[in-house]
Amino acid sequence: MSPRNRAIRRSFTGLSCWSGFVPALVVIVAVGCQEERNPGSKPAQARAKAPAPSGPIIGQRTQDVRNAAVELRKGAQVGSTRIVAKDPISLQGNAYVSIIGQTSILSIQHALDLYHATNDRFPKDYDEFMAEIIKANNIALPQLPPYQKYGYDEKEHKLIILEYPEIKNQPGPR
Repeated sequence: MSPRNRAIRRSFTGLSCWSGFVPALVVIVAVGCQEERNPGSKPAQARAKAPAPSGPIIGQRTQDVRNAAVELRKGAQVGSTRIVAKDPISLQGNAYVSIIGQTSILSIQHALDLYHATNDRFPKDYDEFMAEIIKANNIALPQLPPYQKYGYDEKEHKLIILEYPEIKNQPGPR
């Protein structure tokens, strides 16, 4: 091996290879460890208690179906499955939420019709609906935005979309 090749080999195998990497790593770690400095912001403990944004709902599934009568008494409202957006920015998101709401209602209605044909009656209450329709058929409905939930209307024997105005009208990301 020539002296030139030995020198090149020593520079890559020795500490000289790491001499620029280690200080850069220390700077990156030190910057990441600093606490946020904003005198007008809330203390770190208050920020930690704030709910995290829900994240994307596309492709997410749920079996969370609530008793509509109870939720309506608590202040929920019956949500619409109509597309109401007019601007091109929010139109696609609103259309997606409307379509998943409509398809969910139709799929549960089909399961309820099959149950009625088999048993000559609809589920007698919310608990029987959850046990015989949702859990027994392992139905997982598409996730709705955080301000909407699925609800079962015992009197009408159908799935509805419940909307929570206090959550919908909160500023910031949902």
